[in-house]
Amino acid sequence: MKNLAFLLLGLMIAFSCTSQKETQILKVPYTEAKRYFVKNTYKSSEVSVKKITSQQEFDEIFGMATTMGKDGKPTSIDFSKDYVIALIGVETNKSTDFLIKNLVREKNSIILSYTIKEEGTENSYSILPTKILIVSKQYDGNIISNKL
Repeated sequence: MKNLAFLLLGLMIAFSCTSQKETQILKVPYTEAKRYFVKNTYKSSEVSVKKITSQQEFDEIFGMATTMGKDGKPTSIDFSKDYVIALIGVETNKSTDFLIKNLVREKNSIILSYTIKEEGTENSYSILPTKILIVSKQYDGNIISNKL
């Protein structure tokens, strides 16, 4: 009888440890890329979230927005070590920004939670708002976006 109780207790402990590992949520570190713009050949009628894993794929969507000064160069991206999560908005004439609330890994998925901040005043020009996140390949997974 004692052996059966110990066996059941051991199995409960083993299963409880296993289920905790499966539901573990890990915060994913990232760097925001600066000084890039969405090329005007890119069209979308809704906010899109793209996982980009190569320089060629990145160059099809983005161009460099280099400026003068020491901080004028675009952020470098090493696609051999990193990949990019790009948030691209719809064309607008209002100042718009994506605010990243959370980037976490759960099982085999990377979950991106964000909000959109839009100022009410209209500009004389239009933009495609974007946010580019550089993420290490060690945090690879399917991207799931969650607009808050």
